[in-house]
Amino acid sequence: MKVLVSRNEFLDVVTSVSSVIPTRSTQPILANMLISAEDDSLILVATDREQTLKLKITADTVEKGALAVPAKMLLEVLRGLDDGELEIKVEDLRMSIVQGRHRVKLPGVNVEDYPKTELLESPKVTFSLPIDMLLQFLDLVAFAMPRDTARPTLAGLFCQFFPDEMRMVATDGHKLALLKKKDNFKIEESLEMFIPENAASRLNSLLGKIKSDDIEITAGVGSAQFQAEDFLFQTKLISEKFPDYERVIPSENELIMISEKNELNKSVRLMTIIANKITSQVKFKISKDSIEMAASDLDTDSEGFDTLTVDYDGEPLEIGFNGKMLLEILEHIPSDQLKFKLKNPATACIITPMPQSEDFEYLALIMPLRI
Repeated sequence: MKVLVSRNEFLDVVTSVSSVIPTRSTQPILANMLISAEDDSLILVATDREQTLKLKITADTVEKGALAVPAKMLLEVLRGLDDGELEIKVEDLRMSIVQGRHRVKLPGVNVEDYPKTELLESPKVTFSLPIDMLLQFLDLVAFAMPRDTARPTLAGLFCQFFPDEMRMVATDGHKLALLKKKDNFKIEESLEMFIPENAASRLNSLLGKIKSDDIEITAGVGSAQFQAEDFLFQTKLISEKFPDYERVIPSENELIMISEKNELNKSVRLMTIIANKITSQVKFKISKDSIEMAASDLDTDSEGFDTLTVDYDGEPLEIGFNGKMLLEILEHIPSDQLKFKLKNPATACIITPMPQSEDFEYLALIMPLRI
């Protein structure tokens, strides 16, 4: 194997592929990255047996070949080199990297000893989505995923595809985000994909680097694949059943409050600074056309108050929210005005953009805190 490749392009793709390498594993071979030289390209593959990422970049291939090398060591070497062309050569299970006066040799693993990277089992259906749209939807929903996996029934992004509608939902039990998109997805029967949190987050970070317009999605039994030109990502899916999210969305919230997002965001952010660091509780006292906000922390003897003008003509209501969670939701609502649907201090609050997008329907939900 012998290729010439741009150091910067090689570093970028090694950095991306290295994200799949497990930090700890009982299988040392998984710390390696498989690098193959083909016609005018280098193909890099890494797997942790739960996810596989494959990326391709342009290279001047002198001689074809392949070798698996330690990903962390390769990444550190590339970071230490200058921008410019690299010569990469493989001989006797060792990879040499040459740039000017710099010469480095890395130990390698035979390709035959590298673990199987194919995770897609029994492909059921394939369809395509615009990458820009998928990125937008991931940003609007994925923030509500839990960051820990203590509750496997919530630990990811739940996607449903019907012949005429797509739904994407995530919840950590305290907040929820739900998006519905009407479209013709050209599938004969509905399907579900429960994507693990780290896979959904990784996909979100990688899609922005892809030059293609569309991504092809293949759903399999217990696995899924996302593929575009020079890009392939496979992940195993969560087997636990996602909860019935429609049951937790209240249907009788008849108290309507409309607010400017930026002003509300500013006030909540200020109160959250003052609020107790454990609960982040911000109290809302909602009355005709106004909110009186309050937050305090007995540990630091701090307190704060703010008043905000809103559009509200319902019964007076006092309700508490976790300020940090509310800020997360406010930052993701895709509009300048918000509609709050409330009922009482113990019922979940529904927050929607105003107006709703013409392309999709979106809502977020937050559970109140006991005052």
